[in-house]
Amino acid sequence: MNLWEAEGKKVKITLADGEEISGTAYQYTSELDNEPEEACIYIGDYEILESEIAKIELL
Repeated sequence: MNLWEAEGKKVKITLADGEEISGTAYQYTSELDNEPEEACIYIGDYEILESEIAKIELL
């Protein structure tokens, strides 16, 4: 699943370090609009950079 496809959906994101974050993903930001030029998505209080994500699953 692409990061932008997760926006607005309930997901479980597994990070590269094994930590899992679940919730509704909101506010996808593309690499063109984000400083340090990397896409990210938000779940709750977390800003998750694309490089930190190992896997995204729909719940």
